[in-house]
Amino acid sequence: MRTFRAVLAAIVAALLVAGMLSSSATAGSAPKRIIEEVPPRDHQVSYNAFRLKGTVSEPQADGTLLPYAKQKVKILKKKCGSCKWKVVKKVKTNDAGVFKTRIYAPEKGRWKWRSKVDRSNGFGNTKGEVWTLYFR
Repeated sequence: MRTFRAVLAAIVAALLVAGMLSSSATAGSAPKRIIEEVPPRDHQVSYNAFRLKGTVSEPQADGTLLPYAKQKVKILKKKCGSCKWKVVKKVKTNDAGVFKTRIYAPEKGRWKWRSKVDRSNGFGNTKGEVWTLYFR
């Protein structure tokens, strides 16, 4: 009887571990949105302001892209490679999934920037490309 209980307990434990591993694997494999942006290097508006414009779209199962309309896009920055990303702005997209904003560069030093869309509606966290703004 003891061996039966030990074998049964081992089987139940193995099933629980396998179930936890499979659920964590599917949580990280959510599809990503597509962020296309024009880096603001050549789009200087004033002395220290640059224009950032981008689009966010959601790929569908049939291969089409739908705009990520009227949703938030976070603009993040960080000072150095080992520093943490900080949220600078939250910008909403329009009906076509386009977002526009101004970014202010520092007078000294360099900042790294990126855009990010949080997970929702079955899509995972999506991060745009990292780019740098600075004055020479």
